[in-house]
Amino acid sequence: AFENRYWPRKYVADHEGYIRYDKIGEGGYDETERVIQNLLEERAASLGIQTVSAEPLVAIKEFEHSAFRTPELYLGYQFAFGRSQLGSEEGFRPESIVEYGEPENVDLHKFYMTGEWKNRSDSMELVSDTGRIQLYYNAKEVNIVTEGTAEIKIQIDGKPIPADIAGSDIMPGGVLSVSDPDLYNIINADSASTHLMEIDVSGSGFQIFTFTFG
Repeated sequence: AFENRYWPRKYVADHEGYIRYDKIGEGGYDETERVIQNLLEERAASLGIQTVSAEPLVAIKEFEHSAFRTPELYLGYQFAFGRSQLGSEEGFRPESIVEYGEPENVDLHKFYMTGEWKNRSDSMELVSDTGRIQLYYNAKEVNIVTEGTAEIKIQIDGKPIPADIAGSDIMPGGVLSVSDPDLYNIINADSASTHLMEIDVSGSGFQIFTFTFG
């Protein structure tokens, strides 16, 4: 109903059912708590209910990535703006088709596109028949949110994903078949480590929205 393409994402609605707060990504717990308290006060006032003063904010430890853990990566220019997550020298060109070349180097915590991709506000859409995404990451779990039908082959450090770290959606040989809009688990290891991931996509019209890490 919300056409959400990101995970995690929090929505807070008021007492009339209108969305009043929308937070993409981890963190922001104190801010979310304040929004909830303000909306409860607003509801009480509209109903003529007397309320007591708000209790102190609930102490929730903010989630923080370590110095090496890769944060969420957004492939749409609207959400990636200012994050310096796209490593390709061609950069973002909003609502344009960009032909990305092979990168000479791949830096940690950044993604690199190869092939013709349309830069959308919330995703990258493959225009050519085939394309590639490269990512140098540190995490124990990797997920992608995609839409569109495509056959995907994934390599880790130049080899098919080893069976002991393959995610629940990966088939033998590091193959992933996608069709419905969904979150797909591609890496699920016991501990975090650093790897070069190469994602080869066959299927014009395929869209990728985000990488999430655990």
